[in-house]
Amino acid sequence: MEKVWPLPSVVDMNQSTTTTATAPAITSLTGPRRHNGATAFLREATRSMYTTGAVAPSGSPLARRLAEPLPAPSGRSPLRVLEVGAGTGTVTRALAERLGPGDRLDTVELNPRFVQMLTEALRTDPALAAASERIRIIPKSICHTPLPVNSYDVIVSCLPFMNFAPDMVRSLMERYMAALVPGGHLTFFGYLGTLSLRTLFAQRTEAARYRAVAAVLAEFSARYGDRDGGSVEWRNLPPARVSHLRAPQRRVDVTDPDSFGQR
Repeated sequence: MEKVWPLPSVVDMNQSTTTTATAPAITSLTGPRRHNGATAFLREATRSMYTTGAVAPSGSPLARRLAEPLPAPSGRSPLRVLEVGAGTGTVTRALAERLGPGDRLDTVELNPRFVQMLTEALRTDPALAAASERIRIIPKSICHTPLPVNSYDVIVSCLPFMNFAPDMVRSLMERYMAALVPGGHLTFFGYLGTLSLRTLFAQRTEAARYRAVAAVLAEFSARYGDRDGGSVEWRNLPPARVSHLRAPQRRVDVTDPDSFGQR
């Protein structure tokens, strides 16, 4: 049975497992929308830094970098895409711009205020509205969202891993890798200098947790990631390192240490 970890929520989300949104509006896009989105993100960060993980949404360059594994739609088969931690929708928009006619994007977001913004954006933002019939918003914690084996070609995770317990991070990474089709792509990011700053100012137990989380992510990156260790998006504030992992071409049990490295 799949291990499920309870993620502290902003509000008790007693909603259906999936909600198909047909109305878009993310306010972290351009002009006034970008300003409103940044303001909304900061407001939610002050309410729950644990699940928000930052004081500003990802910038467009970082969003495009995270979406890179989703190829242009021409000349390929339909793909299934999962985004985890959509926030105000900057990465959602970058993914929507790359969706083909037969593609499907599931975007998981726990925060009900962000969900409301995303739902409105599916109606009002041009890029999202154009793909709204292919986008499904799931207003739940990813920890309570079923991820069937081999169910996605591309997964983009925007979760603040450094805020979580090491066992939770390992469980999430195992679930991501199992949910990918053989050869599927996983991207996630972390802000540069986060580990050093947090361990410098944190209490001993917290510093140990930060290092343990970093070790879990480094383990998965070493087994499934690019040999160059990912790439840095310097245009983001703060700069962020994007990690790109690939599921093994031959399905293995990611919970079995002996199966690591079989690609």
